[in-house]
Amino acid sequence: MAKPVPANLLQEQLAYYRARAGEYDESVLRTGRFAGPGLPEVDAEWQHLIDAVRALPPCESALELACGTGIWTAKLLNIAETILALDGAAEMLEVNRAKVGSPRVTYQHVDLFHWQPASTYDLVLAGFWLSHVPPGLLPAHIEQVAKAVRPGGRLFFADEPAGGRQLSGPVEGEFKQTRSVHDGSSYRIVKVYHDPDALAAQLKPLGFAEVQIWRGDYFFYLDARRTV
Repeated sequence: MAKPVPANLLQEQLAYYRARAGEYDESVLRTGRFAGPGLPEVDAEWQHLIDAVRALPPCESALELACGTGIWTAKLLNIAETILALDGAAEMLEVNRAKVGSPRVTYQHVDLFHWQPASTYDLVLAGFWLSHVPPGLLPAHIEQVAKAVRPGGRLFFADEPAGGRQLSGPVEGEFKQTRSVHDGSSYRIVKVYHDPDALAAQLKPLGFAEVQIWRGDYFFYLDARRTV
C-alpha cells in the first residue's frame, strides 16, 4: 500500500514550479545560461517523443494537463483545432500564453489533484506530469483523466520510465526529490518513475483497449485509444 502524501508536499511542489517558470525552457532545452552540449542518445529520444506527438491524428479538440510553458502546447497546435491547457502554476500559464500566442488555446488555472473534467476531448495529453502524482493519488487521477477522453479519442502520456537511466536523479524514500532553482532555493517535489505497462493495465478497465507503448532508456510514451 502506498504511503500517504506528506503534509505540504504538493504545495511545495507547486511552489517549485511557480519559481521555475522563468527558467524552465532554458533548463529543459539547454538554452541561455543553461546552454551546453547534451547527450546524443537523450536528444534522439527527445526527438522521438516530438515526432510521436506530431504523428498523432488530427482532431477537433485537445486537453493538455500540466501544460507548463508550452513546449507541448505548441506541438499540439499542429494537431488540434482547439486546446484547453491546464496548469496549477499561474506563472507557467503566463509564459505559455505569451510564447504560444494562439487564440485557439484556452487556459485554465486549476488544481489538477481536485480537477474534474467538464467535457470530453478527442485527445488528452500529459507530458511529464504523471511522475509528479503521488502513488496513492494515481488511481483516482487516472480515472479523472480517462473521463476526459471521448469514446474513440486518444490519451497520450510521455514521461521517464521505471528502470531507465534517470535524468532527473534518484528518488528519496519512495517518491520524493529535492530540487533547486536559479536563486538557490530548494524544494521537495513528488517524483515517480512509471512502468508504462502498469499504466496500460490501469487504463484497460477504463475502456482503453488499444494501447501503443514506446520505451527508451530515458523516456517513454503511451498512446491509448478509448474504445468504449
